[in-house]
Amino acid sequence: MVRGFMRFVAATSVKPRALIILERPRLLSLAATILIGCLLLYAALTHGQEGQRPELSGVWSNNDVDTLTHPAWDIEGLFSCRCTAETYDLLRSLLYDPSNDSLSAEEIVAALGVHTSQTIADRLTDTGSAVGQAFDLGDDPAIQCERFGVFRTVLHSDPIEFEVHDDRILILGEDLTIDRTVYIDGRGHPLDERNSNAGHSIGWYEGQTLVVETVNVTANLIDDQLAIHNSGQARSIERYTISEDGNYLDVSLTIYDPVMLRAPLTIMRPRVLTPDRALERAPCEAISGQF
Repeated sequence: MVRGFMRFVAATSVKPRALIILERPRLLSLAATILIGCLLLYAALTHGQEGQRPELSGVWSNNDVDTLTHPAWDIEGLFSCRCTAETYDLLRSLLYDPSNDSLSAEEIVAALGVHTSQTIADRLTDTGSAVGQAFDLGDDPAIQCERFGVFRTVLHSDPIEFEVHDDRILILGEDLTIDRTVYIDGRGHPLDERNSNAGHSIGWYEGQTLVVETVNVTANLIDDQLAIHNSGQARSIERYTISEDGNYLDVSLTIYDPVMLRAPLTIMRPRVLTPDRALERAPCEAISGQF
């Protein structure tokens, strides 16, 4: 019985342990090879992501009088407006459907305005609609030289400038827009930050697109002409997608607001690179004549 038990131990325990000891260097070598391979793959992916970053530095302008001859504008860009994403679908139909060839430029522009206003009206909650109807242009805080909120800053028609750093991007503008800081160092949003005009913005790259998420915004006016407002519970996603030649920037702002909106609202307004332009950052009093 004892000899049988010893033969059992020898067959099931001692020999496998010896084999494991003999194989351990080979296993360690295999593990090291796998680890090195993973590190090299991570480095390659990281390098690839760095190489894909869009070159946003510089001044970008909308389709105003000074940029209408810019080579980056196609026919759609020349008609681009501060309009909803759905309105851009209408624009493409008006431009490329042969049945609309008889429309004049003025008729197209008018149709875009009506469609955007109706799309926004359908998207508003009862609260959002009531606030908009009560709005009077005479109550625009900008008249008193109060800075815009972040959403109005994004949608503003004047040129903007990107200053790109390793850990952040500064977005500067004209008129009463606010200077923005977008953190791109991987941090999240702070849990205890108070709401402000600028909110808190973090960004990341998806190929040739800079994506920006903003939270912690104060209740404010989004657009004076469209008479839409946001609550203090709003947040947004901006997407800045650069063309292959680096001259055209597709810009979209999607606003999520459970108080003012029944569903997310996306407003778009493309820009073109205008390196010959410089921002005009005069104080509000000089613009409004309130000296």
